[in-house]
Amino acid sequence: MKKTVVILLILSAFQNISYAAFGDWQTGCRARGMAGAYTGVAEGLDAIRWNPAGLAGLAGWQAQANLGSRTGISGPANTTASLGKNMGRWGGMALAIQLTGSEPEYDLSFVFAHGFGMTDQFSFGYDLNLYRRGTAYSAGVDVGLLARVHRKWRVGCFGHNLNHPSFRTETPYELPSGIAVGLACQPLPGWTGSAEAGKEPDHTACYKIGTEWVVKQNVFNLRGGLSSQGRVTLYSLGTDITASGLTLGYTYEGGHQELSGNHQLGLAYKWGSK
Repeated sequence: MKKTVVILLILSAFQNISYAAFGDWQTGCRARGMAGAYTGVAEGLDAIRWNPAGLAGLAGWQAQANLGSRTGISGPANTTASLGKNMGRWGGMALAIQLTGSEPEYDLSFVFAHGFGMTDQFSFGYDLNLYRRGTAYSAGVDVGLLARVHRKWRVGCFGHNLNHPSFRTETPYELPSGIAVGLACQPLPGWTGSAEAGKEPDHTACYKIGTEWVVKQNVFNLRGGLSSQGRVTLYSLGTDITASGLTLGYTYEGGHQELSGNHQLGLAYKWGSK
C-alpha cells in the first residue's frame, strides 16, 4: 500500500505543467545540486540523463519525480518521472518521461535506458529517446561509459543525441546534442568531489565542479557546485533528506544577472534489494 501511494504521488507531479523546451532536458536534484558535474558520479536514476552507464549499479526498484521552476514564473518549468530496476546480470533498466509546456502545445520525451557492467571496473549504457513536439516526432540515441580507475576515482563519458535528431516542421528544430567527460573522486568517507567538461555544437565549452557531503549516511546530504560557460558562471546549492526509503530533495541554481533563479524539487523512493 505504501509503495502504491508513493508512486501515485510521484506520477501526480505531471499536473499543472507550464513552460520550457527540450534544452532543459537534464534533471535531477542530486546532479543539479552538484552543478551538473555528474557524468563521473552517475548513480541512481539521475544517471538516465547524465550517464546511463551508471544504471549498472542500480539497487532494487527505484521511482523518482523532478520538478523545476524559475523564481517569479508561475508553475513548473519541466516535470520528469522515472522508474527503474536492477535486473541482475542484465544490469539496470529504466523508463523516464519528461513533459514540458502546456496542452495542447507541449514537448514530450520518452526514454528507455539500460546500463550494464562489462567488467568489474567498466560499465556501458545507452538511452533510446523518443521526442514529440505537436504532431512531429524524432528519435535520438545516447551512449555512456563509466570506469573505475582506482578505488577512489571514476571517469565517465556521455554522448547525447549522437545521431543529431531534429523535427522536420515548418520551422526546423534540431534537438540538443553534445558530449561530456567527467571525473569523480571520494578522497574521504562521505565526501565526493567531481569535475566535468562538456561541449555542444556551436556552443562554448562548459566546465563544472561539484561536491557532495554525506552529513548522515542514508539520512541527510549537502551539495554545491559551480558551472562556467563563456562569461556566464552559475552556482548550485542542494540538499536532501531520507526517511523509510523516501527521499525529498531540493536544489537552487543562481548567479545569472539576467535570469531568475532555478528551483529543483525531487521526490524519490527505493524498495527491494539488489
